[in-house]
Amino acid sequence: MAQLTIYMVEHLFSRPDWEKEWNAWYEGNLKVLLGVPGFLTGQRFRSAGVARRYMAMYTVDSPAVFESAVYKAAGGGGTNSQRFREAYEIWIRNLFDVTQAIPNVGPQDYLLVEDTANGNAPLNPGVQRITCSGLHKTTPFRCLSVLSSPPQALPPNSICYRAITAQQGPLYKV
Repeated sequence: MAQLTIYMVEHLFSRPDWEKEWNAWYEGNLKVLLGVPGFLTGQRFRSAGVARRYMAMYTVDSPAVFESAVYKAAGGGGTNSQRFREAYEIWIRNLFDVTQAIPNVGPQDYLLVEDTANGNAPLNPGVQRITCSGLHKTTPFRCLSVLSSPPQALPPNSICYRAITAQQGPLYKV
């Protein structure tokens, strides 16, 4: 598989009174971004533990997509979400380099996302380590695991998510 980029957007949403409206807007925005050439997949998640913690995970063919006129015209980079910005306690955007498909998290599964500084640690079976390459660069590496049940205890620097949308988009070939 060719080199791909994962774009992860994380939010801690502080306004419960806007949350339903924001989620409806974000569902539409997911479709808008998937209409931008270079966006291959998109899926949204909600934390299984922290109230109002969300993540969107997209596959793009290259970081160049974020410089395209089509992306900018579609409201990329936060332009479309201006009216909700005051409700973002956290707004983190990271790019990660990958050489294999990211997990498609089913409706009964959990996605464990663990930030780590160690890019050489041995990985357990089913764990995918991805390398941060752009935007906020809040972690050097991130490990992704799809689980059938939430972990008994979360590892340090990790969040467990549930999918709130199916993985969407013109899925790439594996």
